[in-house]
Amino acid sequence: MNEALKLQARDAEDIAVFSACLQDALIDYADMACFRDESRFVFVATRFRWEDARLDGTQAVFERVLCGVAFEGVRRVRMRGIDREHDRRRIFELLAIRAEEGALHLVLAGGAEIRLEIDEILCHLKDLGEPWPVFERPRHPLEESR
Repeated sequence: MNEALKLQARDAEDIAVFSACLQDALIDYADMACFRDESRFVFVATRFRWEDARLDGTQAVFERVLCGVAFEGVRRVRMRGIDREHDRRRIFELLAIRAEEGALHLVLAGGAEIRLEIDEILCHLKDLGEPWPVFERPRHPLEESR
């Protein structure tokens, strides 16, 4: 497949697609920013390419790609489980993005969460550059118990 994603979200159904595409993305705290004067929250992540995970003969092929994400119309950003001083070098794993009336929730591993207060949904996602191979796919504790 190897095509770069370029998506726009305008409603909760679109956010569910974003969430699936960004599941297990790794986000460095330093690569997140809120631009209050532009009402925008952005981050750059290394996105696991779930859409292209495959077997090549008997060998599993997994990739990650750099991905930029922008949320427009953000009135306020609230963080839970994130310490702005101590987490400056922390890398977060994005588990899901949930939409609710007036807000988007970026659910992170370890109980952390970023809440974006918005009037309406308008988000953009774009892969940046070429994907690179990784040796393992992300695993989740519930999968391990099956």
